[in-house]
Amino acid sequence: MGSRWTLKDVVQGKPLHHPSHPMFVHFPVAFYFGALGLDLLSRIGGFPAAPLAATWLLIGAFAGTAFAALTGLVDWWGMVPGSRKRRWATWHMVLQLTTLAIFLVDFAIRWPDRRQPEADALWIGLEVVGVSVLAVAQWFGGVLVYRMGMRVSTTEGAGTERG
Repeated sequence: MGSRWTLKDVVQGKPLHHPSHPMFVHFPVAFYFGALGLDLLSRIGGFPAAPLAATWLLIGAFAGTAFAALTGLVDWWGMVPGSRKRRWATWHMVLQLTTLAIFLVDFAIRWPDRRQPEADALWIGLEVVGVSVLAVAQWFGGVLVYRMGMRVSTTEGAGTERG
């Protein structure tokens, strides 16, 4: 007896009856913003462990980005080429990859000095640019879901809500 789900189905979250991409995006987004917050705290709040903690958050963000990117890419690949949704998803993806590139540069620059008690202004500057690009990328993703209905089902379980 064969498997009921394909690999694509599993990656997209179909066995869970929930798209997987939205489950993974929250962690890297929070970690990227958190790294900026910790670096700012190291400068204004006298928190000498913050730059090292921010470095570890970036490692977590990269791991989370791998899952979010994989699930998003599978969703993107299934979209109709040339469609409005795919164009918006392409912008979302390009901006997300730009965010990743900015934070990879930040990580490479900070790694040798990650234990210093105050974050360098360069790290903070890169992170401000990175979270700014990230915010725009997330807006594109929000438009895909909330305005265009990407991966939103209105038929499964319809009429079963109890009020």
